[in-house]
Amino acid sequence: MTLQEIVRRYRHRFTDQFGHTLSRDQWSALNAIEGCRQGPYGEMQWRCQSCSHSAQTLRSCGHRACNLCQDQSTQAWLQRQEQKRLPVNYYMVTFTLPRELRGIARRNRCICYDLLMRCAARTLKTFAQNDTSLSGELGFCAVLHTHTRRLDYHPHVHIVVPGAAINKARRQWCKVRGRYLFNGRALAKAFRGAFLKALFDAGIAPGSTPRQWVAQCKRVGKGQEALRYLARYLYRGVISNANILSDDGRNVTFRYRDADTHQWKTRSVTGEEFIALLLQHCLPKGFRRARDYGFLHGNAKAILRVLQWILKVQRPTPPSKKPASWPCPHCRAAMRVTGVFHPKAQPG
Repeated sequence: MTLQEIVRRYRHRFTDQFGHTLSRDQWSALNAIEGCRQGPYGEMQWRCQSCSHSAQTLRSCGHRACNLCQDQSTQAWLQRQEQKRLPVNYYMVTFTLPRELRGIARRNRCICYDLLMRCAARTLKTFAQNDTSLSGELGFCAVLHTHTRRLDYHPHVHIVVPGAAINKARRQWCKVRGRYLFNGRALAKAFRGAFLKALFDAGIAPGSTPRQWVAQCKRVGKGQEALRYLARYLYRGVISNANILSDDGRNVTFRYRDADTHQWKTRSVTGEEFIALLLQHCLPKGFRRARDYGFLHGNAKAILRVLQWILKVQRPTPPSKKPASWPCPHCRAAMRVTGVFHPKAQPG
C-alpha cells in the first residue's frame, strides 16, 4: 500500500469534498504525488559503462511532499549537520503555537510560519545574551513541523542547540554549567510576547489567546538522535509507505508511535480525509523549513573551523559526490545517466 495508490483511488472524492479549499501549493503537491515516476516528469536514459546496455527510467517529481523523493537530500542535510557537531551537550527546544492560533496560521501560512521561526530564534538569542554563564551568541538549527504523529495540524518549531555560546567581547567559548539550559516556562512567556507583537505588526489580529503557552527544553545527549528525528520529515512528506497499513476501499488505516507511551497505535479515516490530513501540511513554495543560526550558519564557516580546531574536533570526512548510478542487470557494472527527456507540451 502506497500513498500514490491512495491518491489515485480517492482523488475524485477528495476534490469533490475539499477541492475548493486547496491552495496552489497544495494542488501542486497533489499532482506531484500522483504523477511521480509515472511519466509526467519525463524519462532518463542510462547506459552501462562496461557492456553498453541501455535502459530508460521514469523521472521522479522531486516534490518535498512526496514520500518517494529526496532521500539523498535528507542524507546530505544530516551529513552537513554532522560536519558541524561539537563535543558539548545538546538540547532540544520546542516552541508551540496554542490551539487558538491554529486557524490564523492556516489562513496566513507563509507569514505565521516565518514569524514562528523568527520569534523562536530571537527568544533563544535573548536568553543566551542575558544568561550569566553564557552571555554570548548561540549556534543552533531550527526545523518547522506542522503535524502531530496522528497527522493533525499542530504548528511548532524544534531547535537543536549546542550547550555553549561565543562571547565575542571577551573572545571566549562559554559552556553551559550542568545539565540545564533554559527554563521552559520563562521561554514560553517571552515567546508569547514576541509572537503576538509580531502578529500585530504584520496587521493580523490574534484575538483571545491563553496566558500560558508551551515551550519545552530538554537535554538530548550529543545531538545525533535529535538531528535524525528532525531529518525524518524534512524532505519526504509526513508519512512513509511503511506506516500505511491498509485500505478497504473506503477507509485508510495508518500507524503512529504515541509520543507519551512510545507504543504503536492506529488511526482510520476515509480516503479523502487521509489526503486532506496530508495536504494540510504542505508548505508554501520557497519556504525554508530548516534554518541555521549563529556560529552554525552557513556564513560563519570560518568561526566554526576555529572552534573545531580549539576543541580538537575530528571532523568526519565529507562524502565524495558521485554521479547517479545503478548496477547493470547484465554485468553489474555502473550504469550512468546519458540523457534526460522531458515530456512534450500538450497543444492548446
